[in-house]
Amino acid sequence: MLALLILTGCATGQAARRAEDVQRPVCTDGILVLGFVDGGAALAPRFASGLEWPSRAVAECPHATFKVVGLPAPSDASLSGRRARSVALVLRAFGIPEPVFELGRAEDQDMPVLQINAAP
Repeated sequence: MLALLILTGCATGQAARRAEDVQRPVCTDGILVLGFVDGGAALAPRFASGLEWPSRAVAECPHATFKVVGLPAPSDASLSGRRARSVALVLRAFGIPEPVFELGRAEDQDMPVLQINAAP
């Protein structure tokens, strides 16, 4: 029973956090975790659903900048380079300029993120 309550609480908390993200003020800083389909280079569809906020930041926050931490510069030389290329293409499709790519530390590479710096 306790496990069920804990799982229910976690699920409720995740739903609440997703609602907060949708309603967040546009010109704020934050991150989006990048996920890829089946260990490949294509971005998971759930990532695209989170791009409303950064795409609005491009239009509404004159100083917004974007950085991908955990992936190298886009290239065809490796899986991580192809992933970076996929990220850049999807962002461009949402009107977001190509971000700076920073490979970062090993733990950053295990869980790449898009950093949005949109606060004034």
